[in-house]
Amino acid sequence: MVLRSTLILAFALSAASAHSWAEAGAIQDAQGHRVSIDAVPFRPRAGTDDVPFTRFDGSLFGLHQENYFSPRDFYPPFFNGGGIASGDINRDGWPDVVSANGAFVMIYMNQDGQRFSPIEMDVTGQDDIAIFNVALVDIDGDGWLDLFGTTYLQGNFFLLNQEGKFTSAGLRQLPRGEAVLSLTASFGDVDRDGDLDFVIGNWFAGASKKHPPPRSQNELWINEGGAFEITPLVELVGETLSTLLSDWNGDGWLDLAVGNDFEEPDFYYHGDGKGGFRLIERRDGVVPHSTQTTMSFDTGDYDNDLDLDMFVDQATARATGPSAEVQMLALDRYCDEIAESSVRERCLANMATREGFFYGANHQPKNVRNCAKVPDEKDRKECIGMQVMMTAQRIRDPELCERIPKSEVRTYSLCRNFFEGILPHDPAMLEQAIPQLMNENVLLTWDSAGQRFTDESERAGVKFTGWSWNARFADVDNDEWQDLFVVAGSWFRATPSGTTANFFFHNEGGKRFSEQTDAFGFQNFMIVSAYTVLDFDRDGDLDFVTNSINGPLWLLRNNNRSGNSIGFGLRDEIGNRDGIGTKFTIHYGPDGERHQMRELKSSGGYLSFDEPVAHFGLGEYDTIERLEISWSTGGTTEVPGPFKAGHTYRLSRSPADGD
Repeated sequence: MVLRSTLILAFALSAASAHSWAEAGAIQDAQGHRVSIDAVPFRPRAGTDDVPFTRFDGSLFGLHQENYFSPRDFYPPFFNGGGIASGDINRDGWPDVVSANGAFVMIYMNQDGQRFSPIEMDVTGQDDIAIFNVALVDIDGDGWLDLFGTTYLQGNFFLLNQEGKFTSAGLRQLPRGEAVLSLTASFGDVDRDGDLDFVIGNWFAGASKKHPPPRSQNELWINEGGAFEITPLVELVGETLSTLLSDWNGDGWLDLAVGNDFEEPDFYYHGDGKGGFRLIERRDGVVPHSTQTTMSFDTGDYDNDLDLDMFVDQATARATGPSAEVQMLALDRYCDEIAESSVRERCLANMATREGFFYGANHQPKNVRNCAKVPDEKDRKECIGMQVMMTAQRIRDPELCERIPKSEVRTYSLCRNFFEGILPHDPAMLEQAIPQLMNENVLLTWDSAGQRFTDESERAGVKFTGWSWNARFADVDNDEWQDLFVVAGSWFRATPSGTTANFFFHNEGGKRFSEQTDAFGFQNFMIVSAYTVLDFDRDGDLDFVTNSINGPLWLLRNNNRSGNSIGFGLRDEIGNRDGIGTKFTIHYGPDGERHQMRELKSSGGYLSFDEPVAHFGLGEYDTIERLEISWSTGGTTEVPGPFKAGHTYRLSRSPADGD
């Protein structure tokens, strides 16, 4: 059963039975701050299948969402998917999930790691709205995760969490400006003053335009006690699909990467130590090149050398690995695995209508006749409007836009935006921009001097991953090495021959990656652009929830029963509450000679946010000797062990007496 709420009345996000945290100790660090430690043991490992992961239609676990995909979504940005995020909304110790689904936000409350209770929310109460990105971040610093969302044409918003409740009183519409859509957002304490700031990356018209106008400029929002100072980023205006806040050079200040689709280059910045950013130019020699159709960034220490590496993906020529190159599912079977009949029927209807859509140079004005075959009247009208819009773009006739009913707000906007003027390029900025590569991914690894990146994508085996979207580093088998999961596929490029699978790359001891999609159970031929990483059953291994296009959510349950693991989360009363931007470094093994590092991030990827917990696989080792915490506000605290594996530890930092 799906509960629905319009936010007119308050509804409580009911708590399942909470974890029982046990006090594990406390220290006073060099700054006089108290750091207390609580711990809770993992649940017994779930899963019995021989394959490391089992993929379930999410509805079988309560992750139900209606399929609102329709003909008016047969165009970017709408057919590029909706956002997804995870985090503990009601502080009961279990990670919850939120996803964007058309005009609604779906909230899935975790019930003891067994299943989820779904709530469908009409957050804004506005007609014909399309919600894209969703994130769970504590923007007001009260210790409760708030909901952030972005919309097409209707601006961005926060919905403040009031001690486990969302109400209409908590809705905060942000100043709208003139941007069409903020497709990406990155959160972190840029100025290190103890609260969350964020970067907004804007999208305008996609492939049909490629060069956006000035009103689509990206922005830095600095949090000053709940009010925001907004500063445009000094860069060329592009179709921004991903932004990343991460301290990749290790100086204690967040750096920024901005990923643009098409001709506009990507932009990389170092934190300037003053709460802003300094643009990295070609002549600096720090970044050798980036990707041309950038979809996703992520940083992670895949080789355990305590430096952050960066993976940048895009639409690439082919997938790495022989099995990945040949796997394809025929389009007439696209909807076969959907469990719920209503979702499957809608999927089938959309696939049938799609046969009458042709994109780019393949579109012809006569294609509008195909809409007559659409049985549903509402869908048929939407189909006609979309075909008229594509004809107007194809023959460069803005007057055709006026034939689209004004009630079709999205379609009319897509048509009119195509004919809007563009921002002239700054030749000097183009000359110093980071070079771009087509049709291959980039894996940036620091050189031996730690001064500049080198591209190791070919050597590491991750150069090609198809039409790629969200990608994240994560140690899925608890063997001490972070693996790489890339979701892929495109409604635009799906051909009668079929759709391709996602790609999973297993980390082979920090040396290279091997494509193991089938072997680990990650195969899925539905088009997926976004996913969230979480330990939903709190058994000490990482699970995934993916958001498919024209389909359901999918739960990838981890069946791993080998390898020890440990997790760390924060409650920081000095910095931002969840410690976004904080780094954890663990030392373990004989004489503490083994080490790993994680950074808590709320950025990167594509339309995807993960719960703020640092997960470490330990393999055969069952104890950590010591832990180093590099705080989001600056400074480092060393916490002596031992820390026993098989637990999640919550570290709470509070001010020194008298502060």
